Amino acid sequence: MGRRATLPRAGYRRPDMLSADGLVVAVVGEDGRDNGTYDFTNAPGAGQLKLELVAVFARLASSAGTWTTAGTCRVNARALRRFLRFAADHVPPVTCTGEITATAWNEWRLSVGHGPNGAVGLVRRLLREVSLPAGTRAAVDARSRKPPQGQVASYTFEEFRLIRDAARRTVSAVGARIGEGVALVDDWQGGRLDPDSEAGRWGHLLHRISLSGEFPFVVHALGPDAVHQATGGLVRTSTDALRRLYPSYLEMAAAAVLLICHEAWNTSTLAEMDVPDQHPNADPGEDAPAVQRVSTVKRRRPRHNRHASNNLVDVGAGSAGRAMRQVLAITAQARTTLTALGTPTARLLVARRYAQCEGLARFTHGDAVVLEEAIARWSKQASLVTAAGVGVRVSPRRLRRTVQVLYGGPRNNSRSTHENVYLLRDGQVRAESGDVVAKGLSDAVDHAVAPLRMRLVRHGDGSEHADPGVLAAQAGIPLATARRVAAGQADTAAAACIDFEHSPFTPSGPCTVSFLLCFACPNALATDRHLPRIVYLHVAMTGLRSAVDPAVWLVDWAGHYSRVTDLLHSHTSTAERPALRGRVSDTDRALVDAMLARRLDG
Repeated sequence: MGRRATLPRAGYRRPDMLSADGLVVAVVGEDGRDNGTYDFTNAPGAGQLKLELVAVFARLASSAGTWTTAGTCRVNARALRRFLRFAADHVPPVTCTGEITATAWNEWRLSVGHGPNGAVGLVRRLLREVSLPAGTRAAVDARSRKPPQGQVASYTFEEFRLIRDAARRTVSAVGARIGEGVALVDDWQGGRLDPDSEAGRWGHLLHRISLSGEFPFVVHALGPDAVHQATGGLVRTSTDALRRLYPSYLEMAAAAVLLICHEAWNTSTLAEMDVPDQHPNADPGEDAPAVQRVSTVKRRRPRHNRHASNNLVDVGAGSAGRAMRQVLAITAQARTTLTALGTPTARLLVARRYAQCEGLARFTHGDAVVLEEAIARWSKQASLVTAAGVGVRVSPRRLRRTVQVLYGGPRNNSRSTHENVYLLRDGQVRAESGDVVAKGLSDAVDHAVAPLRMRLVRHGDGSEHADPGVLAAQAGIPLATARRVAAGQADTAAAACIDFEHSPFTPSGPCTVSFLLCFACPNALATDRHLPRIVYLHVAMTGLRSAVDPAVWLVDWAGHYSRVTDLLHSHTSTAERPALRGRVSDTDRALVDAMLARRLDG
């Protein structure tokens, strides 16, 4: 039973995101999340122009469904600052939106070009919300043609495997390292370690770190000897200790790369991903569920279509479920520490910067920009080189494309996007598709010819009875067989059969399939005498089509109907068919009705 949501107190209004001077924007996301504070006080440009555009920036950032993430707001803030700098440097300087001419707009657009930062589109979006001269409005609203998008190459299988294996090795090594550190913490807390042993001293040190996320420096000695004085020489640097409990940013980048290799998630989805919240095949609290359900969010989609889920199955090393379990293991202690400090998080990717005295605030739930930068740095550090000596740089976008190309099927997008954006533009797919397309066209031609294999011999003299000699010559069959066909001794429910004992559908003996398959059999032969029966069969099947479920028709009848139709259209005219139908005998009707009722199937 539902209940009403609690309404705010009377007179409540949402806090203003814009500061009193109109130059500082504090953005709160649609779910209450802090999307950052953007200060334009020291940005270049005239005060009036800044006030007008910053006001629009604040309005768009506060509108649910417009700019929904901190990453988007940051990118757009940079684009706005860039435009303000352009306006200040312009000759003459632009001091308000009313002074933005069509020439100034075109100069700005050309100075930015078609780069990946989207600065032109962002400023266009801002200027649509303000008053502009008519000529400028027309120039802003006019969409320039983008340069044609060429082919985009995915990684080769060798390159993809090189990236995936490097990420897997990194995650496995981090898992082993942090697993040992967490085990020491557990043993210390459980009183299973001798305080004077090396393991006991490590357990004590890591226990203290696990409570605060910081190395316990001594207050009076923060110089070069601070670590030694705090630990009695147990560890050389604070980083050596912190690494035993928490992954670094670059290690989180490797974890993100590994997950992209399995599920083709983009970086914005990964940056916002929480730990799996359901295990469809397990009881709550089970240590090792085989299926983990991960919720995903794609902010660029319409609001009703943003949220989805993926079931990751753990079927051993190399599976998506096992990769997720490894990532959960290396980030678990970071989430435990944050919970102990009263700042719990459900984020999946949580890392720590290792610089001394940075403070716990350096635990971050990195956004897509930070994650992509970390992946680029990890890629450079990994020094990936193919067997041919070609260096490989890891691009999340290209890696995502490669997963869809190599493993097929849409990943977290529609079938249309998968085919038109990922496959159609991919150079590797295009190069490998020539033979496939040629074979498909050949198969289509073969399919168009092959379904109808029954032969029809017309007499040409209007009679129903064929001359055996003429029939044998036209059909290329023995005279004895032609005499049997002409006499009706080889008739089936559909036409005549010239070799009942050797059916292509029943290789091990006499034919036992439905008589409807006679139209697909090279042993079947029809003459003018059989045409009235075939015309009646076509009429009866046309009526049947409107009486059965479309799915049933498609599976059980569509192929047969197509072959009968092809035969009549190839060998009879529209004007001829009514006369043929008028010659249908009661025997023909009975045979056709029994055949369609499947009473003749053996």
